[in-house]
Amino acid sequence: MRIFVGEYVCGGGLSDQAFDDIPTSLRREGAAMLQSIVSDLAQVAETVVPLDPRFATALTSSTTQTITIDREQSLWGQWVSAAQTCDAALLVAPESDGILAKAVAMLRASGIDVIAGSGDFLRTASDKYLTAKTLTAAGVAHPLYMTYSDRRFEEELSHHNKFVVKPRDGCGTQEIKTFSSFSEALTKLKENSILQSWMPGQAISIALVASATQRTFLPAVSQDLTDGDCEYAGGQGPLNDDAQRRATALASRAIMAMPPTVRGFVGLDLLLGDRPSEDCVIEINPRLTTSYVGLRRMINGNLAARLFDIETGPASCCTAMNSVRWTPDGEVWINDTVAENA
Repeated sequence: MRIFVGEYVCGGGLSDQAFDDIPTSLRREGAAMLQSIVSDLAQVAETVVPLDPRFATALTSSTTQTITIDREQSLWGQWVSAAQTCDAALLVAPESDGILAKAVAMLRASGIDVIAGSGDFLRTASDKYLTAKTLTAAGVAHPLYMTYSDRRFEEELSHHNKFVVKPRDGCGTQEIKTFSSFSEALTKLKENSILQSWMPGQAISIALVASATQRTFLPAVSQDLTDGDCEYAGGQGPLNDDAQRRATALASRAIMAMPPTVRGFVGLDLLLGDRPSEDCVIEINPRLTTSYVGLRRMINGNLAARLFDIETGPASCCTAMNSVRWTPDGEVWINDTVAENA
């Protein structure tokens, strides 16, 4: 089996930008995810990876074939050409500006089996407004919201004490701003953004791995977010049994509410309140997320192999509660000892 692994940042998506102009968070998280997923896939398949020459050190696997991206040529054309030599493709790209949806569509149009959700699933999950509408209509707990043109909850929102404004198609925690004044938050609401009530609780994430025949929820983990701009600073897990049950139940309801069909890696950001009735879904990421660098260290077996039904069944933890922690650049500690990069 040959697998094409396209990570947008390292794979040439930003080759027209000066290296120092690429946000550090994008560079380090992209490289960390790429190294982790390729290391796992290389144990069960040949891997083919497009690479911006400036990210040549992002991969250490000697079993991987790399395709040097030419910035003067079409990125998607180069990706399609490389992927057509493979049995399937796994893409890691931001939702912003429709990049993820475009990448999936371009490869699928060329007859390539892309391990990702359906077009409807990607479209809804990539737009925080569409996600909010979908979850709210299905009765899945989600913060109150409003957009530039949809103000049905404006009056109810105005009675809250804290607010969040973020891009509808933002990737991760980029460009998130918080406000204690509703009127100030309104001034920052643009046509391509969404305003939501700030919800108290523990920020966690839970990932779903969906193959052609099975769906497996991975251990829920905590998220370390900075104050104010909510920048992702890493995570820790696995969480305790009560948090696992609550996270899995809520995530299951959220996935059921979304359009069919889910496939590949999906990350769900949740908040757990003081009581289960206060838990809510914040957003759904229809792609691999940075938490993969820690998750792969806390479950038995090869996480990536589950995408192809090479490994099946429930995911079982091989580490104790909160014994694994990581940073966005892929550094991982297990029981406070730095894990070897593998």
